[in-house]
Amino acid sequence: MVSHRKPDADTLGSALAFKLYLNKEGKQVTVACIDKPSKAFKFLPGILDFVEDFNLNDFDLIIVVDVGASYMTGYHLKYENFFKTSIPMINIDHHPSNDNFGSINLVDPAAASATVIIYRLFKEWGADIDSEMATCLLAGIYGDTGSFMHANTGEEVYEIAGDLLYRGAKMSEISKNLFRTKPIKTLKLWGKVMEQAYITDDQVVMSAVREEDYGLAGPENLTGVIDYLNMVPGTKFAVLLNEDRKGNVKGSFRTRQADIDLSRIAAVFGGGGHSKASGFVMPGKLEEEVRYNIVSQDMSKKSLDF
Repeated sequence: MVSHRKPDADTLGSALAFKLYLNKEGKQVTVACIDKPSKAFKFLPGILDFVEDFNLNDFDLIIVVDVGASYMTGYHLKYENFFKTSIPMINIDHHPSNDNFGSINLVDPAAASATVIIYRLFKEWGADIDSEMATCLLAGIYGDTGSFMHANTGEEVYEIAGDLLYRGAKMSEISKNLFRTKPIKTLKLWGKVMEQAYITDDQVVMSAVREEDYGLAGPENLTGVIDYLNMVPGTKFAVLLNEDRKGNVKGSFRTRQADIDLSRIAAVFGGGGHSKASGFVMPGKLEEEVRYNIVSQDMSKKSLDF
């Protein structure tokens, strides 16, 4: 089971729930992610089982979960034959940007999360979803719907969440760890993001974080802050740019507007994602003097009609 780099609750919950199911079926399963999961996910059953390295020849099936494009596993850089191996690969995902890299591609952009798709599979197979599996699945749904506040929170999401709660999902642990626990270094970094935020002439909320802004924090501590930038009334969408300490600039996009497709804008920069939440990564650094003005002008010229 392979999760995407810089893992979130959906990719981790998908992999762990599937692992628990397959273990019941008598299968030996390894869960892998090129980046170590954050301590915020310590409540997920089996989170310590994740490995960063493995031998492809040890496996007869690869299942990749919640990976919006093949490059997002990161393993093609570590293992040259990762996508060229003869081992079958199942690709389970819900991102419109997915490039169908699997031998079997189960991709549904209408699904709120990859965990929703896996829940459907479990129901179709008559799987016994125990409390641990339910917690993993609900964590993914809760994370990808922004605690049930994003536009992808529809009737199906509430029906699945209700069933998972009935089956013993630990809602209080999920909500506390995903959205209600922030160390002081994270709060200080978020303060800098807010302080440096501004609104462009095109009514876009923007902020940027350079490497020297991190202090004791790191890029992983930025998770969730863009949702607050996206709260500014009267704006079209929010953009957060940050250096990732690896020589790259990461861009994150969020919007609440029904007529804006951010995945099209992200695609201009080599990224992708959902219509309301997308991003990109490209080599480079943010220059101190012009990191706001130049970036804003460049976005206005490059982005599609928003």
